[in-house]
Amino acid sequence: FAYLHQVEGEMVLESPLTKSKIKFSDWLGPALVSQLSQPQTAASLSQEIPGITEEIAQQFLSLLFAAQMLSASFASPVEEDEKVESEEATPPLVFWEFHDLLFHSRSRLGRHNNPLGAIFPYVGKIDPLPGVKPLMTDVVIPLAKPNLEELNQTDMPLSQALETRRSIRRYGETPITLEQLGQFLYRCARVKKLFDTERGEVSNRPYPGGGAIYELEIYPVVNACQGLEQGLYHYHPLDHVLCQVSQWTAETEALVQDVWFASAQHDQPQVVFVITARFGRMFWKYQSMAYATILKHVGVMYQTFYLVATSMNLAPCGIGSGNSDLFQKATGIDYYEESSVGEFMLASVPVKD
Repeated sequence: FAYLHQVEGEMVLESPLTKSKIKFSDWLGPALVSQLSQPQTAASLSQEIPGITEEIAQQFLSLLFAAQMLSASFASPVEEDEKVESEEATPPLVFWEFHDLLFHSRSRLGRHNNPLGAIFPYVGKIDPLPGVKPLMTDVVIPLAKPNLEELNQTDMPLSQALETRRSIRRYGETPITLEQLGQFLYRCARVKKLFDTERGEVSNRPYPGGGAIYELEIYPVVNACQGLEQGLYHYHPLDHVLCQVSQWTAETEALVQDVWFASAQHDQPQVVFVITARFGRMFWKYQSMAYATILKHVGVMYQTFYLVATSMNLAPCGIGSGNSDLFQKATGIDYYEESSVGEFMLASVPVKD
């Protein structure tokens, strides 16, 4: 799990297994580390790197072992008939992939000394992004709004929505309507109020968001919706409208097909919500925990989608993976500025006999 990377002009060795950090002042340390992709002894290391004696190599291996950067099986090769299993090769560590454990340990306190939390690293250097993304195009489709006062009297109780919520992948022959789509988005994701603060705009929306930043954006990819053409749209939560980003293209079709494959290939999706994050909104304020918080927000949005869809008798289904490069190709949006972080399907339910 150890990894070598450059920090402020120095090579640094770190691992999610430990709080330790080893800095190298010259090339010899990294050169020794590079030889440890295979089991080595002090003697074999001294033969590989000029100027390194067996004693120095042994001291180096001892340092790595003490710092939990090295397992015993890699520090000393064994005979072919001997079998030594490292800690990483047995439960619970065997279940962890490198990137997962690194992400887990570096986005929480305990195993690093990096700044974490609301640090505001770019105050006075870069202006914060606006609280609401501007309208993307001039092609704007107004959306229906529900009667909230009426819903307060007639809507499904929360307990019933929680108990009956499920992923539905079989759909009605008649697709979801534009009116249903508009009411759904209004109930889930509209901007209820926009605030201007000394550190940028924040807002209030139906689902909770850390720091009231609300970095997530919703792009409905419409395959079948009564009253709405096929294509890729962006939901503008302040004006409660859809902006058409593109018509039906090979890329939008591929986005729908990717979700279909990821959802057990039942009925073709009617509407796919591609959820993106405007990363600068979060990164401007938070360090170390920013991306982890974005993923928490995606989960919050999924649950909101599920409960509202259940209440509206629609078919919801969250998706576990997606293709961020394909979304970038479909929209032309810079991958590092705003990228997809979640996908969700919404459709009509089958008519019961």
